[in-house]
Amino acid sequence: MKKLSVIYLVCIFWGAGSLANAQSVSKCFRADWLQGERTVNFTIEGSEVTGTFSVVDADDANLQHVATYEFSGTLKGNILTVAFVGDRPPDVAPSEMKSLIWTLSKSGSKESLRIKFRGKNYQTNRYEVRFADFESCDGGTSGYAALASSAKRVQFAAGANSASFPVSFKTKSERKSFLLNMKAGQRLEVEAIGCTITFYYPDKREGEEPSIDTWSPDALTQSGDYLFVITPAPYPGKRTINFKVTN
Repeated sequence: MKKLSVIYLVCIFWGAGSLANAQSVSKCFRADWLQGERTVNFTIEGSEVTGTFSVVDADDANLQHVATYEFSGTLKGNILTVAFVGDRPPDVAPSEMKSLIWTLSKSGSKESLRIKFRGKNYQTNRYEVRFADFESCDGGTSGYAALASSAKRVQFAAGANSASFPVSFKTKSERKSFLLNMKAGQRLEVEAIGCTITFYYPDKREGEEPSIDTWSPDALTQSGDYLFVITPAPYPGKRTINFKVTN
């Protein structure tokens, strides 16, 4: 009986751990403002929340500038209470974030995130406090979700700054995806000789034009998971995918 009790208890704890893992959910919400795009990307684990608020602004030369603000908090029911790293709320000038208590709402199959801001009402030409609804990114990121769910997580060995992955493509349309967690300001090189390389930012926006063989931009502009999608060009076969952090 004692042995059976021990096994039973082990099963209970194992099941509880599985349920805890199953509670991890990622969400993305986006709003297009006159000044640019604002994106909230976060993960819920039980009642704990961690994520980023990204601000994309365009200047007169139509160049994009991205600022990413990290936050953590708690979820109770449909209410998110968050705090930003360094008590530094996002700079969304000329508007201003007025509350760190956000609301998740759902209408049918559509989910949105409601946040309070103080901004200019261009109809009355006055500043006022009002709620802004951020729409779910799912409508434009179903491809992202499928790629991310099957992606291989890139991790470096202790003391290493690079990793290699041999892959084999059976068809020209087959895709291999990889997730790599990076910080804004870091530099990364991706090499996939004989392949096309596309990527998604942590806020799930697809990157610029695809690269052939190598991908090595300037310093990264966002913190979080970068998703890389590799396809063979021009024919299938065996390849090696290399990732290297250069600073």
